[in-house]
Amino acid sequence: MMRAPRVGRAMTSFLSAAAFAAFFFWAVVAVASTLSAWRYVWGLPLAETPGRTPPVAVIVAVKGAGAATEAFLARLRAQDYPAYRVVAAVEHEDDPAFRLLADARAAPGAPLELVVAGRTQRGGQKVANLLAALERLGPGDEIVAFTDADTLPGPRWLPRLVSALVDAHRDAATGYRWILPADGRLSSCFVAAANASIVTMPRVAEAVNLCWGGSTALPRATLERADVKAFWRGALSDDLQMTRALRAAAIAVHSPRQSLLLSPFSASWREAFAFGRRQYRIVLLHEPLLWAFAVATLALPLGCGLFALWLALHGDPAGLAFLIAAAALGDMRFRCRRRIVAALWPETAQADLRLYWRVERFLRPLWQGFHLACALGALGSRRISWAGTEYLVRAPQDVDVLARRATFEAAAPQARVQSAD
Repeated sequence: MMRAPRVGRAMTSFLSAAAFAAFFFWAVVAVASTLSAWRYVWGLPLAETPGRTPPVAVIVAVKGAGAATEAFLARLRAQDYPAYRVVAAVEHEDDPAFRLLADARAAPGAPLELVVAGRTQRGGQKVANLLAALERLGPGDEIVAFTDADTLPGPRWLPRLVSALVDAHRDAATGYRWILPADGRLSSCFVAAANASIVTMPRVAEAVNLCWGGSTALPRATLERADVKAFWRGALSDDLQMTRALRAAAIAVHSPRQSLLLSPFSASWREAFAFGRRQYRIVLLHEPLLWAFAVATLALPLGCGLFALWLALHGDPAGLAFLIAAAALGDMRFRCRRRIVAALWPETAQADLRLYWRVERFLRPLWQGFHLACALGALGSRRISWAGTEYLVRAPQDVDVLARRATFEAAAPQARVQSAD
């Protein structure tokens, strides 16, 4: 007769313990994230000038042409670095990027070499372009840097990356994108806010850092020792496969705070969700534990917040205390991220970012929910659409091209939301 009450008390105790564990884990993650964002701001901008300036080959895959690509190319060829050249690879001569790059070779700026990779049927087209560009490396290229054509590199981007290698004696240095909305749409602002929350997450041991193909540099000897080419053959993701190559060679990846790159972003809700889902599908394929951790850290504050709201509505002061603490810590992270943008890119003071900052600050549960939906959307399919090409991904290096858009002009809208993984 006493079994039912005992079961009820046991269930209540279990739920109470689970709730306490969830709130405790949330507190640890929230405090660590806030301290990490605060630490990120210290001393910015740093005066990073390399002690020596070895020759650098900057490799970039380009698709499509437009004002954004022209701005990127002009900035890339105007780096405050005395000894570097650019090797740009395109898929085909029909790509408008081919004519843009061919004409740009005669313009002032760093030397520019143009490579036509040809269309691939196995692996990602971007990776095929990069592999073709690597074949153009010469004996004088002491350092190899990689970037993406949807970024806006400032004049100190390259010297900062090189400084992280030659002055700190690192074998690999990487950064990350900092997305800013290029229009006034909420969808663009949601993606920018979600991305910014990733940038300032705590960086633990360098051995678990991930490369980002938009801002990575390594000595030529390291590139060959890790045999990055072998890890890229048949692959879709350049940066996560480079991460695998470096890990296999026991090479740590350094992530200096100033290696961030501005990445303008403009997308409808449909495009924004497709972008986020593609990013997480690639992460799930290559780093399933990281994907699971991301889902947990995204779901936890939302779940705890809803439970705390329920408690507060039922008169429990603990629920109200949680909501106040969550809002205070979130506001601290918002202020830190705003200071990062002001310190690294003073020119953004002239841009109208009021809507973006309001979204970042006041709509946190909404863009966090959108972020979680993108991560969960990675489940259930091995088809990935990227820059006008449809891929079937069976394994990291088992990728087939299923379909391409008929023309490069048709692929142009997708290029607005393309950001390399």
